[in-house]
Amino acid sequence: MGQDGCRPKGLFPWETEEQVGAMVKLVHHAMRRSIEQVIRPLGLTHQQGQCLRVLTMREGSTHSELEHVLGIEKPSVTSLVNGMEKRGWVVRRQHPEDARIKRIYLTEQGEELAGRVICQVDQTKRRLQESLEAAEAAQLVQLLKKLLAAYDGDMKQGSPKT
Repeated sequence: MGQDGCRPKGLFPWETEEQVGAMVKLVHHAMRRSIEQVIRPLGLTHQQGQCLRVLTMREGSTHSELEHVLGIEKPSVTSLVNGMEKRGWVVRRQHPEDARIKRIYLTEQGEELAGRVICQVDQTKRRLQESLEAAEAAQLVQLLKKLLAAYDGDMKQGSPKT
């Protein structure tokens, strides 16, 4: 139960705080809410912030590369890039060898905004990291890697185990 005896917000009725998956989900949701709180005043959505960061690291990404890195579908990438282009944060340029492919670049305004976003998000993530001792953080990372490997193994075999 939550601190006040109520179920934590974000748990389904069949989930409990004793379930690893439920707790991973709650931490993910809490992190995302914290990040959204710091980037919302900058006029950004979570996905826009992620896209800006990707483009600082992978200048000239294509739509399909953004689909893969951001984990979203093609129509969502198109909508995301269209909105960012209208705001003057990105520009599309033709691929030099294939006119069908458009590469996406940050504008000067987009680069400045990306710098602010990265700074704010990194501060938020640092707070999470600092809430654990170094040994606790290392242990948690190892345990999460173990869980991820179990799911990756299940997915390679065709479907997750139930």
